[in-house]
Amino acid sequence: MAGERLEFAPLDASGIVGDRLWGVVDASSERIASPGREKHFIEVPRGYARWTAQDGPAISADGTSWARPDDAEIIGKLSLLFGFPAQLKPFVRRGQEGFRPRYEHAPIHLLSTAALRSLEREMPGSIVDERRFRPNIVVDWPDEQEPIPENGWLGREIRIGDAVLKGSVPCGRCGFITIAQDGIPLDVELLRTVVKRHNRNFGIYCDVLVPGEIKPGDTVTVAPVSA
Repeated sequence: MAGERLEFAPLDASGIVGDRLWGVVDASSERIASPGREKHFIEVPRGYARWTAQDGPAISADGTSWARPDDAEIIGKLSLLFGFPAQLKPFVRRGQEGFRPRYEHAPIHLLSTAALRSLEREMPGSIVDERRFRPNIVVDWPDEQEPIPENGWLGREIRIGDAVLKGSVPCGRCGFITIAQDGIPLDVELLRTVVKRHNRNFGIYCDVLVPGEIKPGDTVTVAPVSA
């Protein structure tokens, strides 16, 4: 539930098809899981989720045994793993009434490898791993004078594969980037550094102007700044 690498991803106006369709909820309080803000939810990233066009969403407590999100047995295993009575609820799409995500800033979150390397140089003793930041798209980009090059892509079109995005706003960060995940230790200094050096922002949000399919290895082209 912390993310996975995809061999290809279709994009529509709402983002990556199949992404963030369901939310983890504490059934005893109806609170949506927020690992970066409440220790109560800190184990949630240890769960697994996937989506395929053939079978739709599936969840797992160990990454090997999969079931539908409403399967009672797998929900019981996730409850034991998380430490609270878990429930998975489907989110409604943008513009609809019903159960909505905690965050709906933009359809796509984009982060560059140049930004990651810049943060590594600022924090040589830390593990700066892209999984901490949960981007939809990681762009392989050379180092520039600007430590976060994608900050300069706001308001510009970004073509990737068949899709065209537009940078909208910087991505503000919370405590989620500090929590321990698989092979990544707790690091509270990470958020402090992002707050101090980058005004709490790291990466950008994007809107989808032209839907299409993207995949690893696609060329990324950023349109010139409008006159």
